[in-house]
Amino acid sequence: MKKKRGLLFLMPVVLGAFWGMFVGMFKARAESHAIILDVKVLIPWISAICLVLGFISILLTFNFLKKSRKFHSLYQEEMDDNLNESYYVQMYRNLEFGTIAFNITGVAILLSLFISGSEVMILNVSHLTLSLSFLTLVMIFSAQKYLYKTIGIVRQFDLAFFSTPKDVLEYVNSYDEGERQANLEQSFRILFQLNQYVLPGLYFLIDIFSLLTGEIQLLAFLLVGAIHVYINVMQLPMVKRYFK
Repeated sequence: MKKKRGLLFLMPVVLGAFWGMFVGMFKARAESHAIILDVKVLIPWISAICLVLGFISILLTFNFLKKSRKFHSLYQEEMDDNLNESYYVQMYRNLEFGTIAFNITGVAILLSLFISGSEVMILNVSHLTLSLSFLTLVMIFSAQKYLYKTIGIVRQFDLAFFSTPKDVLEYVNSYDEGERQANLEQSFRILFQLNQYVLPGLYFLIDIFSLLTGEIQLLAFLLVGAIHVYINVMQLPMVKRYFK
């Protein structure tokens, strides 16, 4: 165990050294070949990809939620215990899949909306992606209404359309003990991986992007840094609350 921890401690140092060598070689090669990435060419493609991803996700949202309602009806009607248990699992599984798909839809459409909006205002190009993004944004509100109605049917919990963190916490507390524990463990994993792997990895990616574009992506560095600080500082209220 001590050896394993020692290796984990040395790993960032070794990776940092290799990263420094890689960045130096990459920068020298890019400068020798005059490799500069034109971001303007990529922007329309990125906004279109986000729009397509959002549209696919919203279709998946309705599909999963429809299945959840279907299994809920079967669960209410079925008398066989084995089938009843199967319907119970499928009912909640599809509800959670639908919730995840809905959240992905929101992220993808907002990205598409803001990127295509910047594309129109700054580059003065086609308005098609922006118009379609607004159309899909309207569909998101319909999907959210369908999601909350499904939650009311399956979990017997009325979640407000414009929910506050307190509302969502009450919703999570309505889960059974096993599901709450599973959510707690997964939340910890997500927070840990964001703090230790994902956000540090983004620094590296931004660094590469800076080399490719020939410009220091200062705003991107600051935004990722702000998020990194935020998720750590927000642990303070928990410490103050439980260790008075």
